[in-house]
Amino acid sequence: MREIFLLQDDRTLLEMKEELYDSEALLQSLLEDYPKLLAGAQINPDSPRRWILIKREMGIPDKEQGSDRWAVDHLFLDQEAIPTLVEVKRSTDTRTRREVVAQMLDYAANSVQYWEIDDIIESYQEDCQDKNLDPDECLLNVLGTSIELDDFWDLVNANLKQGKIRMLFVADIIPPELQRIVEFLNEQMNPAEVLAVEVKQYTGQNLKTLVSRVVGQTMKAVDIKASRSGKSIQWTKGLLLDQVHDLKGEDIARVVDRLISWCENKKYYLKYGKGAVEGSVQLGYESDSGTIYKFFYISSGKSYVWFDYIMKYPPFDEKENRINLLNRLNSIKGMTFRDDKLESTSSSELTGLTDDTEFKKFCDVFEWIVEEIRKNKGI
Repeated sequence: MREIFLLQDDRTLLEMKEELYDSEALLQSLLEDYPKLLAGAQINPDSPRRWILIKREMGIPDKEQGSDRWAVDHLFLDQEAIPTLVEVKRSTDTRTRREVVAQMLDYAANSVQYWEIDDIIESYQEDCQDKNLDPDECLLNVLGTSIELDDFWDLVNANLKQGKIRMLFVADIIPPELQRIVEFLNEQMNPAEVLAVEVKQYTGQNLKTLVSRVVGQTMKAVDIKASRSGKSIQWTKGLLLDQVHDLKGEDIARVVDRLISWCENKKYYLKYGKGAVEGSVQLGYESDSGTIYKFFYISSGKSYVWFDYIMKYPPFDEKENRINLLNRLNSIKGMTFRDDKLESTSSSELTGLTDDTEFKKFCDVFEWIVEEIRKNKGI
């Protein structure tokens, strides 16, 4: 048992006694309020992890567009957009061994398969709103200005699709049996990372000290992951079209090529994303004054509509006008944007746009958005 002593100003030595947590919920709340307890500097000493809480009790479905079957205790992101699943157990819970490991693997396997980036963004925004926090400001506090926020979310999506996630088991005591399992999994799994964090509490004279220790980082695991780590690249039209062709086939690649070319000819806003795995392009409108309005982005051969961006611009700050936009889009063959995503992001396949008439409808909707914004800005 580790002994902790506090040297006070009068040079008396106060012995802090190790104390178990009264409840699992208390440890969960501490992690929510003080993410630094996840010991980011121990996980990566060269670049200490900084944490962004997406949501406590983040739901996980077990099929596409299915309802949530499980909920992981916390979902965090770090500054490199790596989704970090955190499961908390007290040492008095005998499930801190095989059962909790199996549970976490269930969570991981289904989250990378069925989580949608728009659901993650929406959960983050709702969590911030519940705490009266500004979502963008909170992100910038962690990320700084080294990356644009939309590029960051693109990278989250790419990491998720690649399976580049982190699984953290958190407890007041990590038993040797769990430590051995974690070390074995961390050496075998790539690009996923598996670690445990022991967060002990010590009390004395109405004082409390919390001590975190990371378990599972063998030198073998560190070497393996360093040798296989992927790096973000700047996507281009050619690279993106090649990827869409591989994922969705020639017809959809032709649709994306045609849509990008249409925007180029119209001199609309275009920006290619960054990511280690998944290419993307943002589409929108840039005014003569240089203001950028983002509407759509293309990734994985699908179209995403940014209602959370669009709602910042009159007249789409009014819900009824976003509903009008949704209905116009969904009148296009194959478009299935969701009506419960009018304040976040929704996706749809592009299959209907292989038809010339349907492609023109989409372009007409795009230009209608531009005209509505221009009218309300007096441009």
